[in-house]
Amino acid sequence: MDIKDNRLNELQLALQEAKEFSLKRLEDLNSIIDIYTHLDADGLVSGAILGKLFYREKIPFRIRVLRQLEKEEIEKIIAHFTEYKNFTVFSDFGSGQILELEDKFNKVNGNDCFLIIDHHLPQGIENKENISKIEEIKKSTSPWHVNPYFFSIDGSIEISAAGMCYLFAKCFNEKNIDLSGIALVGAIGDIQNRGKFNTFLGINKVILEDAIKANLIEVINDLNFSSIKPLNEAIAYASSINLPGLSGNASTTLKFLKRSGVLMEKPDGTIKTLNDLTQEEKQKISSLIVEYCTLKLNVNPKNIMDNLIINRFILKNEEEGTELSDLNEFSNILNACGRSNNGALGIAIAMGDRKFAFEKAREQLKEYKKLILKALSWIQENNKIQQGENIQYFFGEDIIPESIIGTIASMLSFEKNSIIDKEKPIIGLARRQDENVYKISARASNDLVKKGVNLSEAIRSALKESGIEALGGGHPPAAGTKIPINSVETFLKNLDEIIKNQLNKNESI
Repeated sequence: MDIKDNRLNELQLALQEAKEFSLKRLEDLNSIIDIYTHLDADGLVSGAILGKLFYREKIPFRIRVLRQLEKEEIEKIIAHFTEYKNFTVFSDFGSGQILELEDKFNKVNGNDCFLIIDHHLPQGIENKENISKIEEIKKSTSPWHVNPYFFSIDGSIEISAAGMCYLFAKCFNEKNIDLSGIALVGAIGDIQNRGKFNTFLGINKVILEDAIKANLIEVINDLNFSSIKPLNEAIAYASSINLPGLSGNASTTLKFLKRSGVLMEKPDGTIKTLNDLTQEEKQKISSLIVEYCTLKLNVNPKNIMDNLIINRFILKNEEEGTELSDLNEFSNILNACGRSNNGALGIAIAMGDRKFAFEKAREQLKEYKKLILKALSWIQENNKIQQGENIQYFFGEDIIPESIIGTIASMLSFEKNSIIDKEKPIIGLARRQDENVYKISARASNDLVKKGVNLSEAIRSALKESGIEALGGGHPPAAGTKIPINSVETFLKNLDEIIKNQLNKNESI
């Protein structure tokens, strides 16, 4: 995307207006800023960027991390606002709850005392093609609501909430270009590196150009495996590439790698990671894998190379080889914090804490990975995927908590495995501990989205058809909500029918 693209210019103008609006309201209210953000990597980075911005502007702020912006949370926020009259900022949610927020703030005379910086489809918008309705929302909610869809920018692939907050920060001071690197951690967390070789698209590409210009990020061609795990484990347990005979077996993979002639052990006896290899050694490993796939698996070499080689984004100001030097690993550690009810830890790391918070987060990441592995193994070993006509779903039972149900659904959707039917969206349901409800997380592959599946629209329609009063939505490939436990059969039945209609409608076009 050309940096001079009119869409970007219009977005920047809207963010500039949001800045002026916010400063004026802060002056009128003489208050601190209350920031509410989501617990995933994109949400944590969004909150951290806003925190860094206001810290530099010497504006007092408070950040609170929420699992979702649900009606009950909105009531609590309104009660807090009523008591303290603090200017309120929502990042990585708010657009999907715009009607409730506007109504509730209006009732306490605070309709111009909050700001939304989000990248999800606004409430009431079925899809991004509904341009006239999107334009209506843009006009009625400006300048306190900024959303990429207002400018024909796809918030599911072209910019994340972290990217939106970064551009907002640049409106205050161009020196905030130093936040461009961390902004892309948020984009990676939302799986927005969907271009060829896992690069960025749209406005994210512009943010990457900023990060390169500021000497923050180096882009390298690399093998599509974890850069910090022992290489045999990275290949054996990779989600991106399936190598029958090697996948799932780290010891066999190590024997295989030794055939390349590359010394796989470090002086201390541990196995090397990708970060420990030279480019020449990586080339040998790459050639060995291509040869294996061509001769043993009878796979076209081009198909392997398309998945084997990716762009890797290295943060140059982080210690080489740590979880924070690789954008993907950085997003993983933030997700681990948020999904383990340690969002504050993730905010601290994203804002620059490299001592206590980082060490604590490393511990969280280990436990988080164990929880993920346990959940995936449990699903596979116990055949927990249930099939509907047009959807498939699984219940977390007492194994998968609400905090990771979306992560598990995503991993099932993206992994090259036979556990699920790739022709259907996958729905995860986890029972919430403190409420008699199921948290719903739905995921669909890019191919399904191209065929007409829009989970954001489907979730909202299924709620309406089922007579459930709850907020829901997200993006076409990823959406969620919560439903009463006694409504689950009705909801899933209606969702199945809606997905069927979406696919049939696309086929008839």
